[in-house]
Amino acid sequence: MIVLAPEEMRRVDVRAVQAGIPELILMEIAGRGVAEKARLILEGYNEDSEHDHAQEMSPMNRNGRGKTVVIAGKGNNGGDGLTAARYLDMWGYDVKILMISPEDELKGSSLVNYKICRLREMDIVNLTVDSKGNFERIENYISGADILIDALFGTGIKGSVKEPYRGIIKSINNFAGTVLSVDIPSGIDGETGEVLGNAVYADYTITMAYPKIGLLVFPGREYCGEIEVVDLGVPEEFALEQNPAHFVLDDDEALALLPPRLRDSHKGSYGSVGIVGGKSGMSGAPSLAGLAALKTGAGLVRVLVPEDIQSIVAAYSAELMTMSLKSKEDSFSVEDQRIVEELMDNSTVIAVGPGLGYSARSTLLVNRLLEEYQGPLVIDADGINSINDLDLLKKRKAPLVLTPHPGEMARLTGKNTKEIQADRINTARSFALQYELFLVLKGAATVIAFPDGKVYINPTGNEGMATAGSGDVLTGMMAGLLAGGMKTGEAAVLAPYLHGLAGDLALDELTSYSMTAGDIISHISTAIKYLGQG
Repeated sequence: MIVLAPEEMRRVDVRAVQAGIPELILMEIAGRGVAEKARLILEGYNEDSEHDHAQEMSPMNRNGRGKTVVIAGKGNNGGDGLTAARYLDMWGYDVKILMISPEDELKGSSLVNYKICRLREMDIVNLTVDSKGNFERIENYISGADILIDALFGTGIKGSVKEPYRGIIKSINNFAGTVLSVDIPSGIDGETGEVLGNAVYADYTITMAYPKIGLLVFPGREYCGEIEVVDLGVPEEFALEQNPAHFVLDDDEALALLPPRLRDSHKGSYGSVGIVGGKSGMSGAPSLAGLAALKTGAGLVRVLVPEDIQSIVAAYSAELMTMSLKSKEDSFSVEDQRIVEELMDNSTVIAVGPGLGYSARSTLLVNRLLEEYQGPLVIDADGINSINDLDLLKKRKAPLVLTPHPGEMARLTGKNTKEIQADRINTARSFALQYELFLVLKGAATVIAFPDGKVYINPTGNEGMATAGSGDVLTGMMAGLLAGGMKTGEAAVLAPYLHGLAGDLALDELTSYSMTAGDIISHISTAIKYLGQG
């Protein structure tokens, strides 16, 4: 699915109007989409009230219909809110509109919808938000409502939120009912996800036509609640004309990427994964990666580890084949080089790094794989830290995927972690472009950058996945998908999606406190079944 920056979306709107779709129609579709979501929420309240023995204490009014307050600004976002209010009023709900701007500041389609609401004799309160008393009045107006629709700013806000709007947003955040934001929670930058001083915490965000970047990256994502997209009926070609560089998978797209499993296939049909990693005390990381590769469809997995932990890895899972390096960490013997060559000859894809440690041997090993291995190569963890010559990345012609966390990305780029986190998308994009590789910058939210500058923002995953071994599982899943024949870019996008989805399904059972990397592996099959495959 295409993801747009606010300015790109504005150009799509202009293009649609120029092509003959009236702005009023676009606002009508948007507002109705918001109203339909609000109705579903209010119907949930009504269902609850039917089982409430103390009916007089129900949040419903005496007609049994939920109470809605719409806080509308003067722009098109406010116009969408007015349209939603009109539909809810038509459907018989108790609706109050709080207008933050006077009528003479309204323009175009927003003014038209305001006048229609007036013609319907709806309950409209025009507030002059220049005194503290109005904040108290706002809280009084919204205190008895079941749902509040935030149509204050939308994506058009520039600069930090100032008074009196900071106070309005504070009042919204003090509201005890459900908050539904139109397009984006007011106070969030639609391009960066930055909180512009103060922002609405929404339970639901209904965005128009396409997701906006600021909805999908943190901290903005934390404020959005559940995100839904309203199809405005605008031809996709209008968005493609903007040469969009940002995308996000949805469940249907993820399912379409999963390769089919043929009934007459055998283990050789799904490739052979080589996992290179491990050191004394770090046998779990390569084991987790190997098992994750198997659970994601690889036909066979070989794990190459130091000799002193080979038996531990072999005992981890009967399905893992093991090989061992004989020399110590500070050397890379002729025999070890022969073993690595054997692994390269027998692997469809190799993943290096889980539990590898940093040593003279790790650097020699990673360099050799970069220079000589002709299949897809995934480098993670200390495999990344062992890269001592970034030029090797650009010289490599075969497919290459790097999966750093922010600290590893900082070491790659010479920046600090704070700088990486402040601009995750552009950091990942510029590195992928410069070194002509696929880069998966792990974290919330994981960013997948392509060598052509395209970026996917991963929508799945949760805080419970911040646990030791989670990254090793992702590495194994990436390798497993590549072994099955997926294109590098497809696997780079699908592996984080499935990884996060498995974590989300595990969260439902285990809570974020109790999740382990093994729990993510055990839910890989559940994630694949959830998508409708297998």
